[in-house]
Amino acid sequence: MEDLSIERVRAMLHARIGGRGIDVDKVYINGVLSLDDMLVSYSETLVSALYLKLQEGEVPYFESEHLGIFSEGYTFDSKYRFKGLDFDEVNGLASSIARVFLGESVA
Repeated sequence: MEDLSIERVRAMLHARIGGRGIDVDKVYINGVLSLDDMLVSYSETLVSALYLKLQEGEVPYFESEHLGIFSEGYTFDSKYRFKGLDFDEVNGLASSIARVFLGESVA
């Protein structure tokens, strides 16, 4: 297992998806409390979102109709929906990265 740092998480994400022209610091996981209200209550860069979950000893996993992947923070506007990544891929990347920091026993 490697020592966890936000720089290592960033580097691992960059190595996996940076070749597609994706700046991992400009990918945001945003969430709203209600689809009726659309007030953003959660916004983290992909790097930070993964790092914070790993820091808690958890495998990062994101999926909900109240969450989305965006190119801007603190928005749920469809014009900022990130194209080129979906939660299936993000969760796969997160699981792979979690094994490095949390051990091989992670599902």
